[in-house]
Amino acid sequence: MQSKMYINGQFIAADQAKISAYDHGFLYGNGLFETMRAYAGRVFRCHDHIGRIIQSADFLGWDYSFSADELIQAVYSTLKVNDLTDASIRLTISRGTGLARPDAVCSQPTLAVYAAPYQAPSADEYQTGWPAATASIRRNQTSPVCGIKSANYLDNLLARSEVKLKGAKEALLLNTDGLIAEGTIANYFFVMNGKLVTPHAESGLLPGITRAVVLELAAKIPIVSEVRAIYPEEIKVASEMFITNSLLEIMPVNRLDDTVVGNGQCGPVTQLLINQYKELVHAESNFS
Repeated sequence: MQSKMYINGQFIAADQAKISAYDHGFLYGNGLFETMRAYAGRVFRCHDHIGRIIQSADFLGWDYSFSADELIQAVYSTLKVNDLTDASIRLTISRGTGLARPDAVCSQPTLAVYAAPYQAPSADEYQTGWPAATASIRRNQTSPVCGIKSANYLDNLLARSEVKLKGAKEALLLNTDGLIAEGTIANYFFVMNGKLVTPHAESGLLPGITRAVVLELAAKIPIVSEVRAIYPEEIKVASEMFITNSLLEIMPVNRLDDTVVGNGQCGPVTQLLINQYKELVHAESNFS
């Protein structure tokens, strides 16, 4: 069956889907997006994702007519029309079409939803983990758009290209003060001295939905957590390290630059959180 995309209320064959060349998402990267994962036809923490993108649109001062319920309906309709139950979903909202200048008045935002079958990394990868490397590109923690999931992804793409040449699968970005911020597609967590530590939002990161879930799970287990400024020197003694996002869930990091993390495998705290995360997904997705 040919994949279909939701574009402004209509379903269009993916290879026929088009937006205007005057769309400000295309012209200036003036857009927002959310990446979600569906399990057994249920989008995990869908309301959180939709709430974040609407909050971001409000922050940017966009004039829009859609509601949260309409966005949720668009997401689920896209799953249904493509006959998908286990999938990745990308919701993109651009500023809309206008004259080719940055201060132009735009039309209503362009809304697009794409869904595809999701192939998770192998079980072996979740046991051995991924290598990561520190990128030279810095996060500007003073920028008001740090906490927005922006379609302008150039810094992330450059950082990913840089660390890929080092054999890494994810980058670690510092901010302009030299503190740890985040990855290009994920948030970072470190197990240090028996505590679970992750950078605070003031470090210049996007507080991920999965990051929030992990902190929620840690509080219930309980695992002592700290959300604070983290210096790169601190994590040299981390016994475990992992990254989080909605598709990967929780992926161990086995090496950062030239330093092996712990024993180079998924550690006990990381494994416990992986198991707890899967149980939560199972419960919230109403598996039979």
